[in-house]
Amino acid sequence: MKTYNCPNCGAALPAHAVKTEVATCEFCSTSFRISKTLTPQPDMGDLLLGADFSSKVMPGWEVLNEDKLTFHKDPLEMRGFLEPDPNKAWYVLRSSGFLDDFDASLNIRFLEGRKESIRAGFYLRFTDDGGYGFLISAQASYTIGAFTKDADGKLVWQKKMGWAYHTALKPGFNETNRLRVICNHESFRVYMNGVLTTSFKDSLFSAGTLYLAADTGEGPKAGFAFSDLQVREVPG
Repeated sequence: MKTYNCPNCGAALPAHAVKTEVATCEFCSTSFRISKTLTPQPDMGDLLLGADFSSKVMPGWEVLNEDKLTFHKDPLEMRGFLEPDPNKAWYVLRSSGFLDDFDASLNIRFLEGRKESIRAGFYLRFTDDGGYGFLISAQASYTIGAFTKDADGKLVWQKKMGWAYHTALKPGFNETNRLRVICNHESFRVYMNGVLTTSFKDSLFSAGTLYLAADTGEGPKAGFAFSDLQVREVPG
């Protein structure tokens, strides 16, 4: 049998743990569901769009701020080194078309910057009227919110969940964290390193563009690495 590893700490799990519907890691005590495909998360649907970042040519995606990005084959990832700007996030990639219901996942690695302010993640279902944001930080925390227009027509951030620490995230630099967001009509589920982090319902936005975003916050130039981007059908 292929070795099965805890999605949170990476420890190998004994065979008896894999045979049960819910497994608990003997090392970090994280509990998670074992699906039919032997993943700790819900079964995945067919792949709709993907990117391994070995090249800047990616059908279905548009590279943004290309002059600040490099593409690598060992390991397969896109890296960006961005100047600090506390007033905005940097967009590095966006889908070429609108998406409504989907299952998006991505590896994020922070390379350098100010640990207290650096963050990255997805902006989903984005249009001129706004969209949702799902971000993680180098401090093992995450936040969820939405951009909506104010009375002057400017997009403003509304918190749905303020910054919160989560034990599934790995803090610091050069640590890989996987963010997965499942959008299914008004329902949202968020997984981090295979662990269900939060779920909620919201009907503000039903379709839009998917962005990868990096936010330097205050401080020196910040470095990010993205890998293994997958957009799949919502699991049945």
